Amino acid sequence: MSSPAVPTVQRVVLVVREDLPVGQAVNAGTVLGASVGSLLDLPLGADGADASGTNYGGIVTTPVPVLAADEKELTRLFRAANTDERLVALSLTETARRARTYEAYLTSLADTDEADLDIAALVVAGPRNRVTRATKHLPLFGADSA
Repeated sequence: MSSPAVPTVQRVVLVVREDLPVGQAVNAGTVLGASVGSLLDLPLGADGADASGTNYGGIVTTPVPVLAADEKELTRLFRAANTDERLVALSLTETARRARTYEAYLTSLADTDEADLDIAALVVAGPRNRVTRATKHLPLFGADSA
């Protein structure tokens, strides 16, 4: 399976399943962040130093808001983004989370019908207007709904 053509990326959003425990959400964000950064070659800023002279390596210059959605919305968003050639959609499914190795994940995925019904987290990237249109209705992850 070949990789799709990579669109111009102006916005990256991480959407995490709203009921995911914090540790699992952090893990999902880490895995998907590394994946999207590698796939899209997101730019790193220059190294910096604090006032005491301690050096800090550059970090990605693309802001990545972390939003929340329920299972149905994650599936809907993934399917919509995955069929829009202007967007990149990367997901971390429960099939992937449970696998001990990448090879085990691929084997299990091949035997799983509609794995997109069980998404733990999702990255949507692409042109700002397309990503915003798809995700603007979602709340920040961890924000109190009360």
